[in-house]
Amino acid sequence: MPQLTRKRRAPAQDENDASDAESQPQTQRRRPSPDGEDENGFIDGAEGTQGDQTFDQMVKNMVRFALACEYSRTPIRRTDITTKVLGSNSRQFKTVFSAAQLQLGAVFGMEMVELPVNEKITIAQRRAAAKSQSSQKTSGAWMLISALPERFRTAEILTPSAAPTSEMEAQYTALYSVVIALISLSGGTLQESKLDRYLRRFNVDEYTPFAGSVIGSEWDKMEKLLKRMEKDRYIVKIRDTSGGEETVDYVVGPRGKVEVGDQGVAGLVRTVFGEDEDADELERRLERSLGVGERKRTATQQNGEPKKRGRKRRDEEGGEEDGAGEEDSDEG
Repeated sequence: MPQLTRKRRAPAQDENDASDAESQPQTQRRRPSPDGEDENGFIDGAEGTQGDQTFDQMVKNMVRFALACEYSRTPIRRTDITTKVLGSNSRQFKTVFSAAQLQLGAVFGMEMVELPVNEKITIAQRRAAAKSQSSQKTSGAWMLISALPERFRTAEILTPSAAPTSEMEAQYTALYSVVIALISLSGGTLQESKLDRYLRRFNVDEYTPFAGSVIGSEWDKMEKLLKRMEKDRYIVKIRDTSGGEETVDYVVGPRGKVEVGDQGVAGLVRTVFGEDEDADELERRLERSLGVGERKRTATQQNGEPKKRGRKRRDEEGGEEDGAGEEDSDEG
């Protein structure tokens, strides 16, 4: 009998041990979590670290995207940035763009600048712009330019890219620079027939960087060259039929205004004329041909200064009339 009693007490002791074991995990689960940990065992700040990693990756992707677009001379459009870089984080555009600007400047010596809006040249374009309720103030597209100091912007440092070869890239750069200079020095608009004549005088119809890849006549080669400049947005071809007859003109495109601009045109002209030319007379002719003075007057009018100039002109006219009256009285 004593043996049977001992055998009956053993399971009771095991059950008590099991109940104690079960109660211990419950007690541990009721303990408050230490500082810095949540119920899943992650420390505070893990989500922030993951967010920082996502932001850094977006900045890197933005830099890569900008470099790839510039290599192919494609505008860096905001819509493409949202689709290919930001994705669902479109609200972080400004912060990612600013961080990418810093990376481009610190590592590559470049920066993104916004392309200007296409000008409304023809009457039809101006009418369409007047009818549209929303006027487009910004283009929403950028391109890369060098951010290096002026003393480092030399041909030895900023060499042509090998796309496809450095020699062909240098030829193409020279050609679109000359075309932009011809258009700018012609008042900002150049007829197609005149541009054709100018390019033939440069023998562009015979010697172009695309001579081996273009099949057809000499004009086909020149047309192919101009089409590539249009595609790269160095120039813009405008057809106008408002006068009854179709006219075809060329103007400087957005990329041409940013990459070359009036400063590049003036530098090209100074290099061609050399130091023998009268510097003061050359600068006056450049300013007149590029319309720098007219743009200054337009900017002054937009700043609200024409009223002062108008009062001054009326005063001068009044003074002249007074002077004329005095002369008449003297003659009398």
